[in-house]
Amino acid sequence: MNPYFPYPNKGVLRLGNWYWNQGAQKSRESFKQLIDIVGDSSFSPAVVAHTLWDAIDDQLGHNQFDGNQPEWLEEDHGWKCSLVTISVPFHNRAKDPGPKNYTVNGFYHRSLTSIIREAVTNPVCVQHFHFVPYELRWRPAHRDHDVKVHGELFTSTAFLEAHQELQDSPQEPGCDLPRVIAALMFWSDSTQLAQFGSAKLWPLYVFFGNESKYQRCQPSNHLCSHVAYFQVLPDEFKDFLMEHFGGKYPGDILTTHCNREFFHEQWKILLDDDFIAAYKPGIVIICCDGIKQRFYLRIFTYSADYPEK
Repeated sequence: MNPYFPYPNKGVLRLGNWYWNQGAQKSRESFKQLIDIVGDSSFSPAVVAHTLWDAIDDQLGHNQFDGNQPEWLEEDHGWKCSLVTISVPFHNRAKDPGPKNYTVNGFYHRSLTSIIREAVTNPVCVQHFHFVPYELRWRPAHRDHDVKVHGELFTSTAFLEAHQELQDSPQEPGCDLPRVIAALMFWSDSTQLAQFGSAKLWPLYVFFGNESKYQRCQPSNHLCSHVAYFQVLPDEFKDFLMEHFGGKYPGDILTTHCNREFFHEQWKILLDDDFIAAYKPGIVIICCDGIKQRFYLRIFTYSADYPEK
């Protein structure tokens, strides 16, 4: 077994690593590293000349040589892999009219309720968690009245109104626990994985608006949680359409519709029965301080790249 696969040997691996990781602007230090690579006694110019560089880049881009299941899919990490099915409408003029199901495997996601449980039971994460929102006001020296300060979600009008609406609503039967809102802030965008190939991911992250933006923006605080990795319809989907349209491509309008449906189906998986339960009757969680509270999930912000086509 070649330990340098997909590269043929160590010298070619070092040369490929130098090419991709030294950046577009070369320096004297970079030049010295190149001399060290080609000057090594094991370096073979003949092997380099016959190396299929494009094929290697393609393998790296698609990660075809790694068939092992990722460690983060283990049950203890809470990751699940689900099938996503959409109903594709075919009109009467199609070769095979009527709705047809199309299924894609590989939608990796975590439970939103498990993420909030992890957050409020972790002594490190919860130390800056604002369970009750408040209004922050400031009185300038040159004014005789104070003004509202805008900056944090937990001091915003939207959060205050949502909190008050929750407190004014009827309690769950037989429950007198404190009721708290967990403010969800979603963010998602397509991410290119490397300079070579077309491999990319479309992650979904969530922050809690109960925590300060000054804490959330520091990666060392680990306040950002991965929720899911969205899938897009594969290239084979076009073949599926053409098969039912007698070998003709039906056009971009149907493809756009299916992409939207596919995206919404993935969100439907995320907003599962556990999420609905946490949204309406709430979920009881024993926090790290030993106090029981009833948490209600609320979505406050959603910033994302939408798959229009």
